[in-house]
Amino acid sequence: MRVLIFSLCIACLIPLVGCGKKHIASPQGYPARTKAKPRTSSTYTVWGKNYKTLASSEDFVQYGKASWYGKKFHGRKTANGERYDMYGMTAAHKNLPFGTILRVTNMQNKRSVIVRVNDRGPFVEGRIVDLTHTAAQKLGMLGPGVVPVKLEAVGGPSHSTVASSKKSKSGTYYVQIGSFGDKFNAQTLKQKIVREGRSCRLYQDVSSSIWKVHVGPYLTYTAAERAKRALANKFSGAFIFAGK
Repeated sequence: MRVLIFSLCIACLIPLVGCGKKHIASPQGYPARTKAKPRTSSTYTVWGKNYKTLASSEDFVQYGKASWYGKKFHGRKTANGERYDMYGMTAAHKNLPFGTILRVTNMQNKRSVIVRVNDRGPFVEGRIVDLTHTAAQKLGMLGPGVVPVKLEAVGGPSHSTVASSKKSKSGTYYVQIGSFGDKFNAQTLKQKIVREGRSCRLYQDVSSSIWKVHVGPYLTYTAAERAKRALANKFSGAFIFAGK
């Protein structure tokens, strides 16, 4: 009788084996991003390797290979806390500050796109940038998957600009909340901010043909800092600069 009871107990336990928390595998060459937290520090570690983010993206140029990531990560949090949008125009880079605006040129067909850095990666040897599905499509690299590219920083947060702003507390300051290659997209964002009751302007960077959306002006750095904090939830890459 005892043997029968023991056998029944073992039989009941067998279906429970392996019912622990299910592991979600990530694609080859990528760390799991299911619980990504915003990384704002200057250093971070992935797979036991330390990476350091640059203080500024000014004059940044880099050559290497680009790849893209799509549906598997759509809707998940990126390293800066935003939701990854495979149909947007963003990118992952290991070292550039969040909010950096990059011109990415496919060296094989000379097509270029403008993207904003909001994620970290790719953590694959030889690759320097990960692009969204849409950005990859515009570059003509969906099929090949990996192509040689040139990266050029054409806008974004500048460490030197913010530092100089803090030294001078009075003047004219703006909060940049976005940069676009398409004027219509920049105009749409401006109108949205104006409807919220904030002063806003468009500024075209002639050298790069980028349309920038500036909230302001503010007469003190403190006022600009308050505005930046209020906008932080929607625009995590927002930054302050001294302007005219």
